[in-house]
Amino acid sequence: MHIPYRGHGFELFPFLQEFLFDCRKILIDLGFFAGEDGRGRAEREQERRPIHFAIQNGDWLYEEKRDYRPAQWLEQVGIPASEKPPVVEIAPTIVGVWENYKLYLDRAENLRDWHSVMPSFFTFDDHEIVNDVYGSGEVGRRDRRAVFRDIGVRAWYDYLGWSNPIEHQQKIYMGRAAFSEGSDILTDAKADFSGLDLGQAATLHVLWGTADAGMMADSPNPEPGDPNSGVYEIVEVLDNHRLRIRPPAQARGEASYSIGQMSHFKMRVSNAEFFFLDTRTFREMHDVRTPAAKGRTMLGARQKAWLKENMASSDADYFFVISSVNMMIPHVGGTGAPIPTANKDDAWTVFLDEREELIHYWDSLGKPVFVLTGDLHNSFAIKITDRVWEFASGPHNSVNHRPSDEGDRPSTGRYQYGPRPCEIRWSSYCLGDIPRPARLFPHYCVVQINNVFNNPKQIGGERWVAYPQPQVIFQYHDGRTGDLRYAESISLTGESPLIKKSWSKRPAEGR
Repeated sequence: MHIPYRGHGFELFPFLQEFLFDCRKILIDLGFFAGEDGRGRAEREQERRPIHFAIQNGDWLYEEKRDYRPAQWLEQVGIPASEKPPVVEIAPTIVGVWENYKLYLDRAENLRDWHSVMPSFFTFDDHEIVNDVYGSGEVGRRDRRAVFRDIGVRAWYDYLGWSNPIEHQQKIYMGRAAFSEGSDILTDAKADFSGLDLGQAATLHVLWGTADAGMMADSPNPEPGDPNSGVYEIVEVLDNHRLRIRPPAQARGEASYSIGQMSHFKMRVSNAEFFFLDTRTFREMHDVRTPAAKGRTMLGARQKAWLKENMASSDADYFFVISSVNMMIPHVGGTGAPIPTANKDDAWTVFLDEREELIHYWDSLGKPVFVLTGDLHNSFAIKITDRVWEFASGPHNSVNHRPSDEGDRPSTGRYQYGPRPCEIRWSSYCLGDIPRPARLFPHYCVVQINNVFNNPKQIGGERWVAYPQPQVIFQYHDGRTGDLRYAESISLTGESPLIKKSWSKRPAEGR
């Protein structure tokens, strides 16, 4: 199997049987530690045990250099003001996000080295946009962070997201438009909306428009945003230059706007299918007081339908669902940093209706479903049902969260937050009395899929034989030492088409 990457590619072991690949490893969130004698744990891990590819599940950066100005950027790249790119004219705060990525790449040599050799796939979470960004899909919401979505995601595509095999080809669109008070018509004389596919468009945002729009913390004296800034639905395309929007504008004037894109995608690797979710673009506004409210969605109707339809039609034996936020553990606190915590919860625990809908659906598929999550600064392995599991990996360079940040969960054992109990099989854990600077317990996870084993007739030879009942092994390692801390192995069940086919060929006395 060949997966394109950065203009070339990498090869997986040739299939020996239908839907099989070799027993090498998939890396989830391998850590980068710049202070390790000039070489990171990631590099040494790759040398020790070949990895096919990495999945980096959001929060690749934290907000720094977001106050960088277009004039500084133009000087840095040697472009005269007359040749300023249109995106910088429309959304000048994007240069601060670009500088944010440059900063992280400049100061972490081993991170650059890792990405130069390791094929990787990415999701974005809140920090690629701005911390605790909620409600970017909530029509009518007015919030500085929510309407920074497309600026942050555009920069993420420039530096990371371009490597993903995105299915939906319609990109983020940005422009300048005229609005009239009480009118539901957006007019952009320079636009051509004739090719706009509303089926691939997310909500429209009128941008905040201030220099501090992309900052992590609120300014001491924040500038008020554009009076029309907010989240809008595109009701219809009227002509090449006009859209009908909902709700109507609040004031007369001109402002920058953006139309979001679909960033979820899937990929098939032998007998495993990977579904990468976007948990921020279509996310409605939650309320921690009513986490089980009916109909509230994180994925949006179209992304959820896409997920279910593709899982239902897939003949893969394993499903990996990549969610940048956690399923069973709430994210209700920070790490002790001075950030707002009112109505805070990034996890599926404030979308309980949709979470339960998905778990019921996954459990009905008769195949193992592994939900790979991030966001919280701890690693854990959680059994949700006999078929559905959650595996989180992290942190790498951040301090760990405290139990109070995670709904006072235990380190292991039964836990329930909402209507469904689960079993925490293992986790990294920091007692609340550890000072914040000392909460540095990084972990990473290597996933090994055992479809075949080498059974040569002569030592040193190769003869790959298929397992009748393959296994997936999740291996958690200490990010500083590489020592194995925990492993969980899950085998295909007898409900799997592969197992049924295998069992049907075995003689009755051997069953």
